[in-house]
Amino acid sequence: MHVRSRHLITAALAALCAVAPAAAQASRTQESLVEDEYQMLQAGPAARERALDDAAMLGADGVRALVLWADIAPAPRDARPPAGFEPADPAAYAPARWDALDDLVRGTAVRGLTLLLSPSTPAPAWASRCEGSVAKRRLCRPGGAQYGSFLRALGRRYSGGYADENQGGGVLPAVRRWSFSNEPNQPSWLRPQFARKGGITYPAAAVAYRAMVRRGIAGLRATGHGGDQMLLGETSPIGRVSGRRSTRPVPPAAFVRALLCIDKRGGGLRGKAAALRGCKKPRPLRVTGFAHHPYTQGGSQPPLTRGARATEITISSPGRLARLLDAGARLGRIPEQLPIHYTEHGFQTNPPDLLFGVSPARQAEYINQSDWIAYRDPRIRTVAQYKLVDDTVVSSFQSGLRFFDGVAKPAFDAYRLPLWITRRGAARLRVYGQLRPLAAGATALVELQNAALGTGPFRTVATFTVRSANNTFLRTIPRREGRWRLRWVQPDGSELFSREAVAAAR
Repeated sequence: MHVRSRHLITAALAALCAVAPAAAQASRTQESLVEDEYQMLQAGPAARERALDDAAMLGADGVRALVLWADIAPAPRDARPPAGFEPADPAAYAPARWDALDDLVRGTAVRGLTLLLSPSTPAPAWASRCEGSVAKRRLCRPGGAQYGSFLRALGRRYSGGYADENQGGGVLPAVRRWSFSNEPNQPSWLRPQFARKGGITYPAAAVAYRAMVRRGIAGLRATGHGGDQMLLGETSPIGRVSGRRSTRPVPPAAFVRALLCIDKRGGGLRGKAAALRGCKKPRPLRVTGFAHHPYTQGGSQPPLTRGARATEITISSPGRLARLLDAGARLGRIPEQLPIHYTEHGFQTNPPDLLFGVSPARQAEYINQSDWIAYRDPRIRTVAQYKLVDDTVVSSFQSGLRFFDGVAKPAFDAYRLPLWITRRGAARLRVYGQLRPLAAGATALVELQNAALGTGPFRTVATFTVRSANNTFLRTIPRREGRWRLRWVQPDGSELFSREAVAAAR
């Protein structure tokens, strides 16, 4: 769905079965999301069921899905809504337009998966505050009031008490996690990105987005969702400082500053700068977290790529985002210590993307390295995988855990059993891992296996007890060269193996 620019042993060792946990523990309650709108909303019931079964098999905690406003709204190409249309009433929308989303809501509930819905542009043309063609209006300055009404319709339909017209008198499951739109600092989702007035160029997209969020929050709170998770942002990691104003992506830091009405020094905006951004009397945004997509150059570079542009916020530079949020909190714009949720992330592969993809083995490695980076930061509450299956169009996003024909990539097993090993001084190794499919809070034994570099059999050298809210673990062992993997025997007796890893510097 996200079409982007193509810019991711000896007896002594046997005794390690009782290795003590490392002293420093990080985010042991971090949740895992997967996202694939094509498979789950667009490709039909069979594809949806396969994708949801994959999500459960992989051990994801939940699913994120965009709800494209124009796909649900009536007469999305018209300049005016139909006569008598009540946008806050879910019954005013054609029942068939809800069907795919209803099926996803039911499918996640049946499997015990949470669902994060992101109602997003493109908007129906009649909701735009711009003139011109349908193509222009669908992304141009959506009205905050209209967006809020759409959120009211969603909130009512997924309140947990709304009659399910397709289930013989039952009710639709409740949705309790929401975020507002998708990548509003990218011109493929919202325009204009920048505007100029009174000799000042400013991030107009942030102003329009703030109005949408404020009305969206009100719409959800009015329909019984006041206690739900509500995420601000869903920001892209990239931006530019040149190019046509309306379609030049706003760098995420500049977007967040404008959104929260703060200046480059962390103080409140004043004067003309404040007036242009609608910040003369800023009111707090009642959200519970900030969502971000920390890709490294479109999912084509290693997670710790050096020299990332100052206009980017990637998985290697989370402090940039945390400092901005803390500055906004000091000014009362958002709650203090707002959690950060990585709600979209991944790495593209070659094949099929011969230009920007990395090898399938590298994709698996980078996914696990990203898990490790996020695990070490207690501010990060969610990690994400986009997508499950590669896109059909090669110029789109090829970050699936499966190729388009359904064949699993090495990343499938790497995602299911993350493993990252780092050297710790001259004599120790630090082992980070996770048993994603294990039930939350359950206890299991996992074997750490070693083999010589190149070829040769694996032998179990340590056995760890795993028990945490998200089944992550961190252990320190004596240093040993070679290849490493995890072996886990599931409760049904089947074996799972991680990718093969070698120790990294960090």
